[in-house]
Formats: sequence, structure tokens, C-alpha cells
Amino acid sequence: MSTAEEFEKLSENQRLKAAVHHTTLQICKEHSASQDVQLNRMVVASISETVWRKFEAWATDLELFAKHAKRSTINADDVKMLIRKSPKLLAHMNQVHEQIVATKNEGKKKTKKSTAKD
Repeated sequence: MSTAEEFEKLSENQRLKAAVHHTTLQICKEHSASQDVQLNRMVVASISETVWRKFEAWATDLELFAKHAKRSTINADDVKMLIRKSPKLLAHMNQVHEQIVATKNEGKKKTKKSTAKD
């Protein structure tokens, strides 16, 4: 990998990390206002860094799950495997996945009907 590619990747990581920090800051502001509590910027930075590291671990796990299944693409089954120890999150993910599959199937049926009429 060339230096330019490394720089491009590094700047992308920095942008993503900044987005995570910004989002974490916004969530902390919302919750601290509703709870009438003040948060130190170092606390927000620590939370943000913890979230970032968790995302990195999840990304690695998802890649390994797909690789273990001899696939190059991460799919919903990999995500379900990742969140299997969080029953509520897993139930929500299953519901969302079912909705997406149902929507795709409806789209396919409409396409087949319009093709059959032609």
C-alpha cells in the first residue's frame, strides 16, 4: 500500500471517528439536559473512544463471521450472530430483517406481474 493510500485511509478513519465523537456529544447533551446534569468534555471523549473501539471490534467480528462462512460479503446472519447475546436487540434485528425481506418480495412480485402482462 502506497503512502497516498495510507493517508487517504487515515483521513477517512479520522472523519469517521470525528463523526462518532460529534454524535456522542449530541446524545450526551440531550441526555444531560433532560437529566439536569453537566458532563465534562473528557467524559464525553472517553465515551466516544469506547464507542469507537467497540465499533472496531464489531467490524472485525463481522468480517471474521463472513470469512468463516466462506463469504466475502457481510449479511444479516453475521449481524445476528454478533448481537446474539442481546436478546432485545436480536429480536429487533429479526423484526427489521423480516420487514426488509417482505418488502423485497413484494417488489419482486410486482415486477413479475408487470413483466407477465407485457
